[in-house]
Amino acid sequence: MALQKTTPTKDKREAIIETMLDLVVERGFHDAPMSLLAKRAGASAGVIYHYFASKDEVIHAVYLHVKSLKLQSMLENQLPNSSFKQAYLQMYVNAYNFYRTHLRETRFLDLYENSTFCDANPPTPAADLQPDIAEFMKSFRPKSEGGVLKNLPLPAIYEFAFGTARQLAKKDLVLDSSELKNVALASWAAISDD
Repeated sequence: MALQKTTPTKDKREAIIETMLDLVVERGFHDAPMSLLAKRAGASAGVIYHYFASKDEVIHAVYLHVKSLKLQSMLENQLPNSSFKQAYLQMYVNAYNFYRTHLRETRFLDLYENSTFCDANPPTPAADLQPDIAEFMKSFRPKSEGGVLKNLPLPAIYEFAFGTARQLAKKDLVLDSSELKNVALASWAAISDD
């Protein structure tokens, strides 16, 4: 009987990503060894290295996975042909709700975005974004760069925008829809060049 070569299933790749997400959130980057990843994911080191060249590559894949999940959440309930302001306000509410309901992913983002891993990960090229997201991102920049926002550094704009949603979502205080709308409007006022 001849042995057939098998390749790991896509489910195994997802299990590796989800397990590394759990490990990093529980233990941090440096205390999440590949041996423990293999044990918890139920995958041999060979299977892990079939999908990923290194631990860093697994961590970057986790980041892309979480970033994609966050982006999908932020785009929920968007109405076609809504103004940039309306789209922004909905995205703010969605961001708050994402951070509030995805605590594990939010913790990972906090760790990743404040680490050297983040510096090593280039931003997603505009060509890789969905057309409606790419269009939104073209406008989500200072006027001096062709956008519709105040002429502030982009990191400052991001913090005035979605950084406040993230920080508020971490608090024990739960905002009702009216309060959240008012906070979103205040955030818009802080970044908009109207």
